[in-house]
Amino acid sequence: MNEAAAPSGRRAIIPRATYRLQLNGTFTFRDATALIPYLAALGISHVYCSPYFRARPGSMHGYDVVDHNALNPEIGTEADFEEFVATLRAHGMGHIVDFVPNHVGIMGAENAAWMDVLEHGQDSKFAEFFDIDWQPPTAGMAGKILVPVLGSPYGESLEKGELQLRYEPETHSLAVFYHQHRFPIDSRTYPPGPLEDVPRELNGTPGDPRSFDKLHDLLERQSYRLAYWRVAADNINYRRFFDVNDLAALRMENPQVFATTHRLLLQLIAEGKLDGVRIDHPDGLYDPHAYFETLQSAVNDGAPCPADKSQLPLYLIVEKILATFERLPQSWPVHGTTGYNFTNLVSGVFVDARAKARLDRIYSAFIVDYAEWADVAFDSKVLVLGTSLAAELNVLANQLARIAEADRHTRDFTLNNLRRVLMEVIACFPVYRTYVTDRASDEDRRFIDWAIARARRRSPSTDEPMLEFVRARLLADVSGVDPSMHAQVRAFAGKFQQVTAPVTAKGVEDTALYRFTRLVSLNEVGGEPETFGTSVRQFHSDAQYRARNWPHEMLTTSTHDTKRAEDVRARINVLSEMVVPWRKAIQRWSRMNRTRRRIVDDMPAPGPHAEYLLYQTLLGTWPLTPLDDEAYAKYRERIEEYMVKASREAKRRTSWANVNAEYEEALRQFIRLTLERREGNLFPGELADFARRLARFGFLNSLAQTLCKLTAPGVPDIYQGNEIWDDSLVDPDNRRPVDYDLRRRLLADVRDWTSREQLQAGLDSLEDGRCKLFVTFKTLELRRGQERLFRDGAYVPLTVSGASAQHVLAFARRADDQLAIVAVPRLSARLLGWREALPLGAGVWGETRIDIPPRVHVAEAGPLRNVLTGETIELAQDDAGIQLVVASVFSSFPVALLVRA
Repeated sequence: MNEAAAPSGRRAIIPRATYRLQLNGTFTFRDATALIPYLAALGISHVYCSPYFRARPGSMHGYDVVDHNALNPEIGTEADFEEFVATLRAHGMGHIVDFVPNHVGIMGAENAAWMDVLEHGQDSKFAEFFDIDWQPPTAGMAGKILVPVLGSPYGESLEKGELQLRYEPETHSLAVFYHQHRFPIDSRTYPPGPLEDVPRELNGTPGDPRSFDKLHDLLERQSYRLAYWRVAADNINYRRFFDVNDLAALRMENPQVFATTHRLLLQLIAEGKLDGVRIDHPDGLYDPHAYFETLQSAVNDGAPCPADKSQLPLYLIVEKILATFERLPQSWPVHGTTGYNFTNLVSGVFVDARAKARLDRIYSAFIVDYAEWADVAFDSKVLVLGTSLAAELNVLANQLARIAEADRHTRDFTLNNLRRVLMEVIACFPVYRTYVTDRASDEDRRFIDWAIARARRRSPSTDEPMLEFVRARLLADVSGVDPSMHAQVRAFAGKFQQVTAPVTAKGVEDTALYRFTRLVSLNEVGGEPETFGTSVRQFHSDAQYRARNWPHEMLTTSTHDTKRAEDVRARINVLSEMVVPWRKAIQRWSRMNRTRRRIVDDMPAPGPHAEYLLYQTLLGTWPLTPLDDEAYAKYRERIEEYMVKASREAKRRTSWANVNAEYEEALRQFIRLTLERREGNLFPGELADFARRLARFGFLNSLAQTLCKLTAPGVPDIYQGNEIWDDSLVDPDNRRPVDYDLRRRLLADVRDWTSREQLQAGLDSLEDGRCKLFVTFKTLELRRGQERLFRDGAYVPLTVSGASAQHVLAFARRADDQLAIVAVPRLSARLLGWREALPLGAGVWGETRIDIPPRVHVAEAGPLRNVLTGETIELAQDDAGIQLVVASVFSSFPVALLVRA
């Protein structure tokens, strides 16, 4: 672990390698503590924990925090936490926590601050903690919070007796309960008489509507209005996390909110019990830059945040989703992102870019109603703006209309037209958000102009002066604006930025990526399916940029939020190399399974979109070891659950808001029938044959991307269980229990691999995952011994020459006398002509060579040693310079990590 001194003397600890654990009631601090010796042996320096502060009861993820200043009792006691920290220290390790500053869990009865706001309204001492519009345009809502929690319309819920007034003797107070949800009654509205008698007087009798009048009158006098959950889309007046009603956003720009919610976090850092922090969803914050500075300063004992990132007192990474053309702001006092950009970049290396046009044709022919990715993304954003996030759009439109009304030049811009223009601009926005404060940066201006230009092209009839008015307000430009409106203009620009991010997340991540399924390995968080593959040059360019600017950024290939595990993507990527077999297979499978479809709503169920996704999903996850009937049934159930979730996210035939039970049952039945093990059903057998063929090349892809992640500039992260093959899909599938007993046994085995015979045995049984664990262990062992090389070393791209040059990615890491050379194969299926072989030896590579430039200074080193095989690799030299013969580099193992012999 590296410590970089900050001006106050406090030090930011740069992890060598992290391992993400999902903590919850079924995997606690005690479970994590028991795992530490294994992780230490694997080579991990930091355990990377999901949120462990007090969350709503039963939370499986921890992002619904109700108290930032208490540990989650379901995860463990304070003593359990202390034992966890002590065990880490005893093994020379530390830990990072995932922290949630943007929002808290509400509903239920656990969030004391939210309960106080419900009870006292604007008079609550916590009223400024939450981002609430106390003057919404909805009639009768002034000074009230809309609470969309009811499963049916308010009057119906009331008269069915679902809202129950109760006396709480421990606090001598009244509250209304709706199932597990508590809604306090303002003491200023209590009816006269003994409180314990009030519920008997006010709770009505189902079947007698008039008997609920008194309870209704009492609820009308509260600072909240209980409502049907569907009302939220149009009328909710507190900012949420995306469209989740029971996660309310915090006004973290308020210094009191920051101080209150960060007390325990800062205490743990000050006591040396916590080494780093991952910030969840920073784009939800009003001003992320200011927040990061405040946090670094607080860790720095109140001293100003250092401008030099190498001097930051706290290792800080942020869950920021970047477009391919976007860069993390250099001014942010953080160490980088959590690595989604790397996820997509390295996965794309193993996609054959030449296959794009052919896969377009196959996809278009299968689904029929083909649309370009840009149109799918736009339409999906418009969909969520018109449904689940309509309330957020309404708030923006009302703000903008008030600004327009104040100027005689713009007062004729109507609310409806302004709302329509905002919808188009948001749907055209090229990035998650901008970061305009009092002024716009050049980057902010570029993205805003980009969105305006796109909106103009999509709707040429839009009033040009109105577009220019919107553009100026988004830039927080107050030129010509009455001084009395300057604050409102800046507030609008800030609020707009907090809307584009959830619209992109819900519209792209949670809708478009489930609608556009040409090659779903490209459909990842932060990914852009129109970017079909990554060239070797692009990989090198990104790595060089990271080495210069964000050398300690996290690198990941799987997370708790990825749409499918890294090994599933690695398999599906191979379809880009097997276009002809893929086309023939899906045509045959679709004919084979046509009688298993049903007609629902006058259309086939499942439709072609779902069927196309299903075949890719099955190929990416198909078990390669024999399953008994029970295990096979569990696998099929996993696929069913995934496909139902994917269909709801796509929002074509069913959705979370409007579940089409008949369609979903038809989808489930289709999966059950197609995968049924019975004589005469040829599909499972054909699928298994294709999947085995695909998986072999997928394993090679995965070994290669694993080695790249562990050696490229940055801090590599391993998601729980992914040190061997993992076939998980999107959550909750990727949060299943991990078999660590198996992993311990496999690690004990691969640690002793020293002979060529052992390596060959591992390659002969690729499906058991030992090879991936071996590469991980050996590379982390090297990182442990040469921390400076991988933490701060330069990145040098290596060019490859020869007939198979396009099938090799190679680079060097260099720091003074330390050197490592990495080489991995790519597009192995095409290289091998789809033969079930390994990319080893001269028969595959011929005279292909890796050119070693003079700046690597390898000549004086003599021969090199392959860390993974122990082999000595001689250098070749001719008039062209120093070279490595690829056939020697890949003589006995399909990836190579070379150091000085």
